[in-house]
This record gives sequence, structure tokens and C-alpha cells, in this order.
Amino acid sequence: MNPASTIGSLTDEEGFDLYWQMSSCERFALQSLLKRLQPALSLEIGTYQGGSLQVLSRFSQEVISVDIDPLVEQRLAGKFPNVRYVSGDSTQCLPQLVQELNERKQAVGFILVDGDHSTPGLRRDIEALLELEPRQRMVIIMHDSFNPACREGMRTANWAKSPYVRHVELDFIPGIYHHDAYDTAEARSMWGGFGLAVLEPGKRDGALKIAESQRGLHEAMKRVSRHRFEGKGRIQRKLLKMIGKLP
Repeated sequence: MNPASTIGSLTDEEGFDLYWQMSSCERFALQSLLKRLQPALSLEIGTYQGGSLQVLSRFSQEVISVDIDPLVEQRLAGKFPNVRYVSGDSTQCLPQLVQELNERKQAVGFILVDGDHSTPGLRRDIEALLELEPRQRMVIIMHDSFNPACREGMRTANWAKSPYVRHVELDFIPGIYHHDAYDTAEARSMWGGFGLAVLEPGKRDGALKIAESQRGLHEAMKRVSRHRFEGKGRIQRKLLKMIGKLP
């Protein structure tokens, strides 16, 4: 038996056949979390090929999936009858969707954020979602928290703008370092991981802390990764190269 298929049989529910770019621990965590929550309504930012959507559809009564690609609904036609597709740039469509849900007083139980992976794009998506008024406990999972650009977007988002945010942990599920190129990940890249935020209907008391339980691991891996000089200026990079610190 193929070792990969053996692992898949342990981490995936039967019938999850669509391709999805998550590690075994991420798949297991996502399925287990959704089984526990059984949300009436889930929201997904970033549909791609429907890998995570097949899980959200299975364990949620209803799902709204947002993607910039207008052909997503056509490609997945007929697979998920409880899914509503929203096509467009999240910069425009996400604030409109949040306003609609607030006006309808609809309770969102679970959100998966896996769309724009740039620092400003992810921060913008998070802050748009923080305009949601929770009607029940609302869990937000953010994919690729180990990627430095994504992590910076999560870390610098204005979480405190929402009085309903109770807990933020950037390392709910730690990510992966790819020494060799794998799938769409480049060699020596940092990838995957789940950040977590929990919102409650009641407003919080006191200050909000952004937890990074695996910050040491993240910083250690960044020093040997292709991301180690990201954020440094052109002159700094040139000097570092001159003294032999770049490969």
C-alpha cells in the first residue's frame, strides 16, 4: 500500500476526494474541530479546488465560500448543495457580505481564512471579518500562520477593534519547513500552520493578548529559510551578500 494513502485513510473522512493543500495534522484538526462545532453557518475565504470546502460542507448546515476566481462555482457545480459561492476580490465583496450577515442577524459559527496570503491582504480580510457581530461563539482559523508574510498579517491585524475577540493564538497548529520544493512550496520555504481566534457574544474585559506559543520555533526556522531577509532594504541585502551571508 502507498504510505501516503495509508496516512490519508487515518486523517481524512471517507469521501474526501478533492485535492487540498493541508498537512495531515491540519486536515485532522480541521475535521475534528468542525465535528465538534457542527456550525449552522460556516464562512470560507479562498476556495481553490474545494479541498477544505468538502470538509466545511460535510459538517456545516450551510457554507458561504468566497474566491476571486469566477470559475470556482462552475468547477464545483453539483458537489455541495449547501454551499453558496461568492465570486470577487475580498477587498470589495467581504465587507458587503459581513454587512449582509449583520443585517440579517445571522450567526456564523466557523470561518476559515485561506485567501490572500500577502501581509496587507490577509490583515485586510481579518479586519473586515472583525466587523461581524457574533451571535454565538465564533471560531476563526487562519491557514499558513507559519509563512512569515501571513504571520505578519495576523500579528499586526487590529484584533482589539472588535470587543468580542477573547483569544488569539498564532500557533494553534504549527506549520512546516520545506527543505526541498514540494507542491507549490519553494525550497527552504515556511508553510502551513493554523492561527486561531475565538469571538464570543459578550464583550471582553481587559486587554487582549496575541499569543505566539511557537514563536521561538518560527524565528529559528526563519533564520535558515528563504524568508530570512524579507523586510530588509536593498542596501542591507547587498551588504549581507557581500559578506557571504547569502547563499
